[in-house]
Amino acid sequence: MAEFSLGPEFERYQRDMQEQMGDFSKMQESIKAAVGRGEAADGRVIAEYKAEGGLTKLELDPRAMRLPAVELGEEIRTAVNAAAQDFQAKAREASKAMFDVPDDPAKGMDPSKALASLDKIANGFAGQMRDLARELGLQQQRAKEAMDNYKGPGFPGPR
Repeated sequence: MAEFSLGPEFERYQRDMQEQMGDFSKMQESIKAAVGRGEAADGRVIAEYKAEGGLTKLELDPRAMRLPAVELGEEIRTAVNAAAQDFQAKAREASKAMFDVPDDPAKGMDPSKALASLDKIANGFAGQMRDLARELGLQQQRAKEAMDNYKGPGFPGPR
């Protein structure tokens, strides 16, 4: 029996998609695993920030509770903001390679470069889908020809 294969184009398509999706999945996993940490009041107020859940941890040392309420509120805010900024830095680092994020966050992302990265991914995907459709059409034609030429029991032969 002949081995069925979609051919080298499909295999290339699979490799390219696995590579692209692998990079994207790695970036997503890195961001999901990132934990931003922030401290204030000489380490007496500790906050953690994650992609899922936002502020996920807030620890107050009993000594921090001796601070006046207004000052304690400011220290908590400082720790939470530091944790959020730390998380953002880790998320930028995780997405830096894929979306050409600049080192200096004040510069912000260049929208044209980000769109170019997305466009490159989309065009690559579209090209691979065209190749796949062409290869599937060829395989369909081959299967039809094989069925038309099949001379097994109970078949009258080519139509």
